Amino acid sequence: MPQLPSERGPAPVGVKTLEVRDDARAGRTLPVEVWYPAEESHRGQDLDAATLDRFEIAAGLPEMSQQAVRGARPAAGSFPLVFFSHGATSHRRSSAELLTHLASHGYVVASADHVGNTIGDLVHDLQGGRERGEARMTEMDASAANRPLDAVLVLDTLLGGADEEIAPLVDATRVGTCGVSFGGWTSLALNCIDSRPRASFPIVPAWGPGPLKTEALSALVRLEDWGRPLPTFVLAAERDALILLPALRDLHAKLSAPKRMAVLRNAGHVHFVDGAERRHEELRTMWASGQLPITDPDIDFAAVAEASRPFSELCPAAHGAAVVKALCLAHMDAHLKDDPQAANWLAGDLAAEFAAQGIDLEAV
Repeated sequence: MPQLPSERGPAPVGVKTLEVRDDARAGRTLPVEVWYPAEESHRGQDLDAATLDRFEIAAGLPEMSQQAVRGARPAAGSFPLVFFSHGATSHRRSSAELLTHLASHGYVVASADHVGNTIGDLVHDLQGGRERGEARMTEMDASAANRPLDAVLVLDTLLGGADEEIAPLVDATRVGTCGVSFGGWTSLALNCIDSRPRASFPIVPAWGPGPLKTEALSALVRLEDWGRPLPTFVLAAERDALILLPALRDLHAKLSAPKRMAVLRNAGHVHFVDGAERRHEELRTMWASGQLPITDPDIDFAAVAEASRPFSELCPAAHGAAVVKALCLAHMDAHLKDDPQAANWLAGDLAAEFAAQGIDLEAV
């Protein structure tokens, strides 16, 4: 682990897209993005605007890019596998900065679109108008049932050798999970039904009482069903208007050791995803205007918009990126690579480490 775990690692990063199908769920089919350490011959190509990967997340939305080379030849070796789950109405590449960061440090990383709960589905709803609100809530309930099974499907596919190029890269004995918001909840729920994960890193996970009725989600996860010690690091945002900080403190208190928690002060719900400032203001506008195609009398989106302060009043997006990259990498290094340096760093004074970088962090 480098002195600053938020610094990109030594390996160039490759990326490919797979499609996985679950016949047991009526042929449910998911696109899956896989990032991996690439051959040395690709050095610099993942950072060069002329050769890095570009993609469209939904029809009509602007082209985006990620620091990876599509179809790059894989590096030799066997690497831990990390499964990532995106948030509600998001997409599999929503945290590409974090996921390519992990790959550059020697991880294979996989993230699926949770079909029915992606930004493409949201765009479809917006084009259809508010009459789809009731259906969207139904699909959110369905997504809570599907998401953990989606994760199992991806792990089964990659660990079962279905992809001949990726299979030799994956160390099946070293598996971790992480996710953001609904995806953070997914990583917790997965641990109830799958014993393969050895480390968990939920980021602002949907949990406990809150404006979006997330207590219904936490009721679906019985932490005692994990049935094993599972090192878990909970990352929270102090001014999160969606997932309330007291709920995540309660989650942390209920977890069995080994566990840690960190709170980025003066940060909002989306501080840990790519394009945090843009995404934050898009959501505030949508909530305040009533454009969101969800009609539920128990959810006051205007109040959520008011509680979600303008991004200019919050900490810089770069602070969220530095924190999530450093802590997630160190957690995975400590528990999937048995790296004593990473373990010692995590056990130390994290608040002081980040204060030296001008970042205000509470560590528990």
